[in-house]
Amino acid sequence: MHRTISAFLFLTVVSGTIIVVTSENWFIIWVGLEVSTLALVPILCSNFSPRNVEATIKYFLVQALSAALLLNSALIQAWLTGSWSILDPVNNVTALCLSIALAFKLGLAPCHFWFPDVLQGLPFLQGLIIATWQKIAPLILLFYFSQLIFSVLLITAGLISIWSGGWGGLNQTQVRKILAFSSIGNMGWIVITSIYSVKAAITMLVIYLIINTAIFLLFDHLNVSTLGHLNTTSQLSPISVALVILTILSLGGLPPLTGFILKFTSLYYLISNKFILLSSIMIIGSLLSLFFYLRISFNTSLILFPQHIISVTAWRNNNIVSPLTPKTWLISILSILSILTIPLTLPLHITI
Repeated sequence: MHRTISAFLFLTVVSGTIIVVTSENWFIIWVGLEVSTLALVPILCSNFSPRNVEATIKYFLVQALSAALLLNSALIQAWLTGSWSILDPVNNVTALCLSIALAFKLGLAPCHFWFPDVLQGLPFLQGLIIATWQKIAPLILLFYFSQLIFSVLLITAGLISIWSGGWGGLNQTQVRKILAFSSIGNMGWIVITSIYSVKAAITMLVIYLIINTAIFLLFDHLNVSTLGHLNTTSQLSPISVALVILTILSLGGLPPLTGFILKFTSLYYLISNKFILLSSIMIIGSLLSLFFYLRISFNTSLILFPQHIISVTAWRNNNIVSPLTPKTWLISILSILSILTIPLTLPLHITI
């Protein structure tokens, strides 16, 4: 695909999300979601392999279904109230249709079945857009309606997402499927927190986007597709081994890494609202996902022997000095933010 066309499509995807976030009209919100989805479809199938096209079609069908549900809920709301404004209180039928539509767009359980398969069929860069940017607009809508939609329904969906993300990733050997189930679990944490504090949920979303972007770019840079490929990263550079391990553990929420603020913020607000049992269930569910995070870290730290000494230490024999590419700088900056910014996020958390 030509660079000009790619840049135009990316700008269209970004503008669609901005339209959704800034508008107060149901129809404009639906238009923004559709513009973002239709502009993303050519980007997803740019490689034009059978698996790539299959994943793109599945993504398009699911997004079309969720957009239809969203439009139907808007039509019901306009029919009952005579207005397209999202500021009007929603009724029970509209709230139910809206929550199902947003659950499909976010990959939130029990509407998560499409997400791992679609992410597995896409390259890392295209999968990064699905797992990060495309979740911003539905999450902002969910944050806005979190006080209006049934809180019990959202809590149940969040708990199922945390446990589904943990159980689903245990048996996986494909890195992209593991990241997909990890995303499902993290969405559950963010959605449950949004019921009690929208500002805290937005903070969690920003931290999650930074960490997830760093991981996707790292695996794309190292050309890692399965767990068996992780032990070859030490042949490229020992720094990449440290970055992968620390960034993955940060996503798992281990202190004192940045990802710990995700779990800490959510548990702080849940326990403050006397939801001790709910917090315990969420912690147990996160332990399941921590297993495959540690599995990735363990496989990355392995070194294959016996091998030729030149192949193992090829990075030592490279005397060619070349300037670092912008992508390398971006990966380095995002990895550092994913690991070391907990001193910055703690004061931010205190002020919320």
